[in-house]
Amino acid sequence: MARAREERCEALVVGSGAGGAVAASELAEAGWDVLILEEGGHYTTKDFSIHPREMIPKLYRDGGSAVIWGKPNIYFSEGKCVGGSTVINGGMCWRTPEKILARWASEGIAEITAEKMAPHYERVEKYINVAHQDPESLGRDNEIFVEGCRKMGWSVTPNRRNQIHCAGSNTCIFGCPTGAKQSTLVSYIPRARNVGARLLPRVRVEKILFKGGRAAGIEGKFTRQSDTPGEKLIVHADTVLVAGGASQTPALLLRSGVRHSQLGKNLLCHPNVKVIGLFDEDVSSYKGVHQSHQCHHFFDEGMILAIAGVPPALVAMGFPYFGKQSADLMMHYNNMVFAGGLVEDTGSGHVKVLGNGQPLMRYDINAADTRTAIKVAARVSQVLFAAGAKKCYLPFFGLDAIDTMDEAKKLEAADIPAKHIELLTVHIMGTARMGPDEKRCVVGDYGEVYGHKGLFVCDASAFPGAVGVNPMETIMALSDRFARHLADHREDFVAPKAA
Repeated sequence: MARAREERCEALVVGSGAGGAVAASELAEAGWDVLILEEGGHYTTKDFSIHPREMIPKLYRDGGSAVIWGKPNIYFSEGKCVGGSTVINGGMCWRTPEKILARWASEGIAEITAEKMAPHYERVEKYINVAHQDPESLGRDNEIFVEGCRKMGWSVTPNRRNQIHCAGSNTCIFGCPTGAKQSTLVSYIPRARNVGARLLPRVRVEKILFKGGRAAGIEGKFTRQSDTPGEKLIVHADTVLVAGGASQTPALLLRSGVRHSQLGKNLLCHPNVKVIGLFDEDVSSYKGVHQSHQCHHFFDEGMILAIAGVPPALVAMGFPYFGKQSADLMMHYNNMVFAGGLVEDTGSGHVKVLGNGQPLMRYDINAADTRTAIKVAARVSQVLFAAGAKKCYLPFFGLDAIDTMDEAKKLEAADIPAKHIELLTVHIMGTARMGPDEKRCVVGDYGEVYGHKGLFVCDASAFPGAVGVNPMETIMALSDRFARHLADHREDFVAPKAA
């Protein structure tokens, strides 16, 4: 049998997305010997194109077709590449809302306040260039959304995005073809490598190694382009930071023998619903930024409304029509505005590990969130009708379209079973939640796994609850906080070098 490849480092970071890349960069700058492992491939700006058939297999886990099983099933997408989901998201940057931080504080997480987190937000925002969109890059679909919200009397807020003069090519979900979006691929990863961090892509981590009760490294395998296993890898490390996301992180911890009653529990997913508005005018949603504004008017009711560009192939796949009916409708693609909204969870699900070691997510939307999802679809439809839509296509089985504002308003009170709602998400969190109570929480206030010295979680798994907004900046700011704490206590986590 061929010998395994072996590596040695002080800090081993599993994952290169919003959490992992920030932690790796901060520790490398603090003088640590850092090794980053990424399960996906390493693609750069020149590799990105507008073609879904080419980019989805490269950049997405499970070809973008993962499912959170439940009533109903929820379609889930996440990145699997260097840079993780920051490569394929829309780049929205929202600080953790103060009402969320207040809720966390009431649960005992007193150190994570808006005031104490401010330096971490500011540091992250500087490195990923968080800014409002250049007005020239706004497309007609964004203008329609803003017009509709204002006609309804609902406040609308410009997005702040991690971008440098985004050209508005609206291909965020296939990787930014200009390099304007400051994903960790083009920001934190190069910064980390510039000060000595090493990066190994296409490594599937199978388990964490422990020695004397503390994390000591990992075992895994390199994977080929075909995703089949290759050479075995063993990494010896003083500290292990896991940033695989709220599905893969608990699965890795469970495979590694970490046991906690709450590990894998409390899965939150911001259930999303979609609505497509059909207009008489030529909208050409592919011209302009992916999403320039959001409507937070109903944030205290647990919902955000927004739009997003969707390429034709994915639109056609999402319609409940076939053959000529589908083809005839898709002829009007340039007249469509793609909108929707997210629901701040009040219920939760869980992640378990299958016999093959892979995670299985389960989440049944509760009655309260079902009502909110229906209201989201109703209010998005009202925005689109206010802006001039002649028809709205809905995510409900048996009620696939409405034609008037009156129908949209009546929809708010509609009794639609959860199993008849099409839901999707790109935000999952909470499965290794943080907090001071070791019985109720998996990790402490700085991300260290209770009972396992030197093992940290630095991704959305650590969220104590749903954040209600795009979570990327919260992940990055918390990771910055965790890593800087580690750097300040190096002697506790790095073995002294032999004389």
